[in-house]
Amino acid sequence: MELEGKIALVTGAGRGIGKGIALTFAREGADVAVNDINLDTAEATASEARALGRRSMAIRADVAKQDEVNQMVERIIREWGGVDILVNNAGFGNPLMVEDMTESDWHSVLGVILDGAFYCSKAVIETMKNRGGGKIINIASLAAKKMSLGNCVAYTTSKSGILGFTRHLAFEIGPYKINVNAICPGGTLTPAVQASPVHLRLKDSNPLKDICRPEDIAEAALFLASKRSKMITGITIDVDAGEPLVSQDWEGYVKRRKEEFAKRKQAH
Repeated sequence: MELEGKIALVTGAGRGIGKGIALTFAREGADVAVNDINLDTAEATASEARALGRRSMAIRADVAKQDEVNQMVERIIREWGGVDILVNNAGFGNPLMVEDMTESDWHSVLGVILDGAFYCSKAVIETMKNRGGGKIINIASLAAKKMSLGNCVAYTTSKSGILGFTRHLAFEIGPYKINVNAICPGGTLTPAVQASPVHLRLKDSNPLKDICRPEDIAEAALFLASKRSKMITGITIDVDAGEPLVSQDWEGYVKRRKEEFAKRKQAH
């Protein structure tokens, strides 16, 4: 097992990519702290990790709030002794165009994705130093290199920021043997994507004629969390089945977002 004896914290791990990473790490021998804003989904993932024979705790914390992040990390250190691996996975978006977004719509997305990565990384640096090194893995998105047809400008902006954050943090804490890298998933067959016909279009347009699953992203995260990547830092790995960087679906993009905005107005 590649992560035997390691302690990992995975944010946003109640479902989707985060859950896939948490369970892959547990399968490979790590004890896993499962964070999510929803305690029920976090506990469900933690229960599956424990069934694999590893320690696992579920922690409800909003990563956009620094005090909650600090309390989460302090609990892991108090109960397990430290953190060796951090995966900044928590994130979400909304399907609105800029002209229809509110200030809250904008800041809520940036808060979870960008502030969350900053707060969590800052909170684990000291314990990783004390343990002789560590691994920080930031889950960005292919949207960081193009734009998102499924999410909003705040999501694209946040994920682009994650790549800059990764490069800079890797430089700052590399001397302490802490590797910092990012993964850019393409369209991934999470429950939300599976419920939409978009996954059929993605599958047909990708060169590999397939669509990624959460476990595909998890395998890349496992590599970056393991000893095999000890000389790799400040880089980004795309896991996207070769998804094209350019889309021509402008009309469909606008139509979907205007429909969503109309629903929101009716609801209020």
